[in-house]
Amino acid sequence: MIDRDIKIFLLKALLAADGAPMTHASLVAAIAAAFERVAFAPGDLDQIIRDAESLNLIASTNDELLGIVWLLTPKGKIRASTK
Repeated sequence: MIDRDIKIFLLKALLAADGAPMTHASLVAAIAAAFERVAFAPGDLDQIIRDAESLNLIASTNDELLGIVWLLTPKGKIRASTK
């Protein structure tokens, strides 16, 4: 249940970025702040983000200055807009 809520949140966070990519660190920080009462084990948020990527909801690229950055895919944008 919480994984689903986190995935919805991360989609909405990327949607709110209005097409601008979010760095991996800023996406993880946003999720952690939104779910501050959840005790995440190391790697939990990375796994949830990878799960969203494996569902083709988000995509990443490795920017030489920023590191990994995330964007919504068209499928992720539709999903984020309907939740």
